[in-house]
Amino acid sequence: MEQLSIFNDKFDRKEELKEKLPAVKLKGTPEAYYLFRQKLYYALLHKDPNKYHLIDQVIEQAKAKGLSYILCKVSSEAKKFIDLSRQVAGERHRAISFLRLKPIDQHNVLMGEFEIVHQTGEIIVLHFLRRFPRYRIMLVFGNEVYIGQGDEIFREKIERKKVTLPSTPDEFERYWLAFYRSQFIPERRNLKYFQRMIPKKYWKWVTELKEFGFLS
Repeated sequence: MEQLSIFNDKFDRKEELKEKLPAVKLKGTPEAYYLFRQKLYYALLHKDPNKYHLIDQVIEQAKAKGLSYILCKVSSEAKKFIDLSRQVAGERHRAISFLRLKPIDQHNVLMGEFEIVHQTGEIIVLHFLRRFPRYRIMLVFGNEVYIGQGDEIFREKIERKKVTLPSTPDEFERYWLAFYRSQFIPERRNLKYFQRMIPKKYWKWVTELKEFGFLS
């Protein structure tokens, strides 16, 4: 099982990037530099194999013309860079919004499953580790499983058919459905609005849909 470490040793070109960033830091306000670093981090997690070349171009443009030139998406490269970052951030947001964890009580584990296309597994696990610090977190993404505890995260390849998630409703799920039931107004059921808010490909991860007739 491979042990992972967020950002510090994840990327092959970390030292090269670290050498370039001090020059970029001088090209804008501290707030702009923080935002650029955040977008850089997300862009590095994108599946696009050309991301490194794009990031090199963006860094050179930032050094020459300032961080606002990149953050305001003046060049085509800056637009692409911001878009890569946005896609990764969006995938993380959807995962932590729609992913449902189920307890495996005897092992103090919270387990869940989701579909991702970018390299977001670590940051999704990290979110739930911070949210539930007393639990181990086990998340299945396709043919990989991520297991986190404390400040450690591990990853391993798996045969998906051999991993079975709990299927019976747990105490947390019953409480959530009871809350949702208390807020649900059948007369205001609006499927078109719902489809805009939650893309159809994520419906299978949203527990309450089957309970309240959205999938009928």
